[in-house]
Amino acid sequence: MKTAIRIIVLFLVTTYVGAQDNPTSKIRIGMYANAGTSSLVQGMGMNMNMYGSGYSGMNGNMTMYNYAGSWGGGMSLTVPLHQRWSFVGNVGYMNRGANYGEMNSSYNDRYRLSYLDLWAMGQYNSLPKGPVRFTAVLGLTESTLLSAKDEPSGTTQEMMDNVNRVDIGMVVGPGLEFGLKKGAIQTRLLYTYGFMNVFSGMYYDSGMHSNNAAFLLQVGYIFSKP
Repeated sequence: MKTAIRIIVLFLVTTYVGAQDNPTSKIRIGMYANAGTSSLVQGMGMNMNMYGSGYSGMNGNMTMYNYAGSWGGGMSLTVPLHQRWSFVGNVGYMNRGANYGEMNSSYNDRYRLSYLDLWAMGQYNSLPKGPVRFTAVLGLTESTLLSAKDEPSGTTQEMMDNVNRVDIGMVVGPGLEFGLKKGAIQTRLLYTYGFMNVFSGMYYDSGMHSNNAAFLLQVGYIFSKP
């Protein structure tokens, strides 16, 4: 985590210094909220279940994942680099996880995972036509585990010792920015994917590599205009 933080801080300082060379550049601070759905997946595709891999687990039962509610929020920093390009850094809280059950059963149980997220993104900005402009982001994420709970059959069990503390991933998605008199409202449709295995050891995933994935609607407010 320390390495990721140093890289992000260095990038922020570099882009800030570079932005000062452009007198029209304006550092923009904002806040945002995320809401959507998350699950655990195997590989980069949409397959959410061990069933698709033909794997039956150590005890002969196949764990099946399904999407569960996901939400979070935080603060953003937008640094203009060019008329069409910006750097965006987000720091905030994200609640992830998945509903799960065995093959041919309902998804009554849930993994609930909470993270401190750092996002470093490049943003494309279309030239504005009136108060609305199109945006698109692509970047890297660093997630530090804050809490991990297994909730089977209405009970709650701590599982911090069986979940990796750090996840590195990606975020991508389009958006719209609506200019206001004193600021702007941003909306984005985002997909996030973690490259690291969520679980450590074989207690929860029977040795399968499971990744965080989420589809999110992000709504934010920026306190100044471009």
